[in-house]
Amino acid sequence: MSLDRKLARWESAGLIDGATRARIRAFEQAERAPIALYALGVLGAGTLALGVVSVIAANWDGIPGTVKLTIDLLIGLGLAVATYFAVRRDAGWLAEVLITVFYGFTLASLALVGQVYQLTAPAYQALLVWTATTLPLVLLGRSQALAALAVAGIAITHALSVWPLIEFLNPGGGANRDLSAAILFASPLVYLPLARIPWLLRNRPAFSRTLSVAAWAAVLLLGFTLQFVWYEDVESDQVLRWSLGATAAVAAAIVLALPRLYPDMPPRARHGLAAIVVFAWLTLLAGAAIPRSSIHVVGAVLQVVWLGLFAWTSIQLGQVRAFNVLTALIALRVLAIYFEVFGSLLSTGVGLITGGALTLAVGWLWQRKTAALAARLGPAATGGGHVA
Repeated sequence: MSLDRKLARWESAGLIDGATRARIRAFEQAERAPIALYALGVLGAGTLALGVVSVIAANWDGIPGTVKLTIDLLIGLGLAVATYFAVRRDAGWLAEVLITVFYGFTLASLALVGQVYQLTAPAYQALLVWTATTLPLVLLGRSQALAALAVAGIAITHALSVWPLIEFLNPGGGANRDLSAAILFASPLVYLPLARIPWLLRNRPAFSRTLSVAAWAAVLLLGFTLQFVWYEDVESDQVLRWSLGATAAVAAAIVLALPRLYPDMPPRARHGLAAIVVFAWLTLLAGAAIPRSSIHVVGAVLQVVWLGLFAWTSIQLGQVRAFNVLTALIALRVLAIYFEVFGSLLSTGVGLITGGALTLAVGWLWQRKTAALAARLGPAATGGGHVA
């Protein structure tokens, strides 16, 4: 629904008057980013860059390495100067476009240096250097698109660097289970306080919001994957020991910090986030603290519960779209259980009956919660609400 239609509905319902409607419309139009202009700017700059790359690539083998690096350095210097003046003059979309192009150019430059000098270092090292050195650059931007791009770069770097970090910290002969569990459990949670640094909240709210959402999405993904521990046998020499205490300390610190990280969040939503963190640690404790045989059904049920916790918390945050997506994922996971329990006719029948009942329950809960939230939020219940 367009902004004008929403405002017309609110005015006709007596919620706002004409003057308030005009002020809201002016404010929203001032805040609205010129998406088409950003797209054209990035497209034009990208086309220009590809043209330069094509000309160079046509004669790549004949260009000496020093010439390649000199051209790269001059282009980088030109981008740096242009970006500096655009940011100083608060050039808006032009500054955002230049920052975006400069951000991608630095990664290409690292690849060029590696090619010229025939470096054999792992890719994650180049990504770490790129992410660390360009962080001040991307923080100059203010747009949601640039924040999403930067967070995506951080996420890729993080994902490719975690396992090498584990191996580096445990050089004695492979990564042990305790170290792996501690790092994997803590790594997405570290970004939650980083995303709520006061300077980011005040000056770069789009970056703070995007990093928070990405961190909780990583928690969702890793927590869902964690339940697969129930699909494996755990021998006596594979149980976790010191990592249980370390991860408990991390989980407790996050839970205690939630009121300060999200002071404006509804208490029930904060309780949901706290339950998510605690549930993840309890799963780690129950699944890997004692020797046992694999129990597939426990892992499958816990995955449904895990998604349910996120869905309930989404409702408390007013995030209808997130609730809808999570509910659909719950239904798909329940459907997958049907095939996991296929065996004898009896077990198949019991599994189908149970799964069908769960699917109907999910549908009923979906309809009820969505209707209740829509009634509570009114016209705003189209996907807005508080964002973690």
